[in-house]
Amino acid sequence: MCNTKYQLADSATVYDDLQGSLVVILGQQGRVCRFRYSQQALDLLEHLQQASTPQDIINDFSQYTQSSILSALEKMISAGIVKPATSHHREVRCLLIGCGSIGSHIFRQLSVLPLQSFVLVDSDVVDTTNIYRQDYYPNDIGYKKTSILSARPTRFAQIRCISDCITTEKQLTTYIKKYNINLVIQAADAPSTNQLAHIINSSCNENHIPYIINPEYMGNAVSLPEFFYPNDTYQYTSSHDVVPGKVIFRFQHSKLSYRLCSELACLVAQQVEDFRQCTVPTKYGEKGYFDTSDFTWHTTRVVEAPEIEPDWQSR
Repeated sequence: MCNTKYQLADSATVYDDLQGSLVVILGQQGRVCRFRYSQQALDLLEHLQQASTPQDIINDFSQYTQSSILSALEKMISAGIVKPATSHHREVRCLLIGCGSIGSHIFRQLSVLPLQSFVLVDSDVVDTTNIYRQDYYPNDIGYKKTSILSARPTRFAQIRCISDCITTEKQLTTYIKKYNINLVIQAADAPSTNQLAHIINSSCNENHIPYIINPEYMGNAVSLPEFFYPNDTYQYTSSHDVVPGKVIFRFQHSKLSYRLCSELACLVAQQVEDFRQCTVPTKYGEKGYFDTSDFTWHTTRVVEAPEIEPDWQSR
């Protein structure tokens, strides 16, 4: 605790209820916490608008005892009012497989993140069926999807395009090594979603890098994007059961809408940003789907999420 910097949780609002309590509303979590009003508690909350170590706080408030400061800080941490501040960022070198319905929207969301490098993999060209559902427009028709996306403004330090369809583990491993990739995102469904997910799982384990799988979508039924660490007991192949037998047919009223593609892409972008900040990705260890009736992700936790990022690089 002594060397860790702490800061107020994002979107925290502090009130004096004029009845002897300090009330902290945590906007992101929708929770309300109450503390007995004291000048020390108020001083700590105001001070922690800036990231500080416990020793910094002790040094700045000589009027309070060390034990009382540490006790108050521990209570605030336990309540979720105060959290460890992000002190460093990882250079992310991302490879996105697929630039269609999901991939084009993921690209748009990721384009505002300061990633070290970005590699697009897709062999398709934009056609009329892609317009206004995938993130393409009429003047994009007839051009390669990778070329269209790579020409758009981004915060990436470097961007590359590969006109290819990943069908083997060897193919993927070649690109991972060539471009020094440390995160793979699956957004394609060829040769099939499940087959590609297995290829990514195996290749990323071999190369000791994390990956994000978008398990399945059909019509406007969308599965939760899932982040996996390499060589873990919890991985795609161990957590997805395939129904035995042969599919007779599939039916859908319409293709995945623009707004649902965007909703899914926002979650993937948050997982990538969490990875960049060396924190456990949002919804890690959960499975679920997006419910269009209440416009909410409904998930079930299948493994416990660690409080801090695991040491996946040493596996």
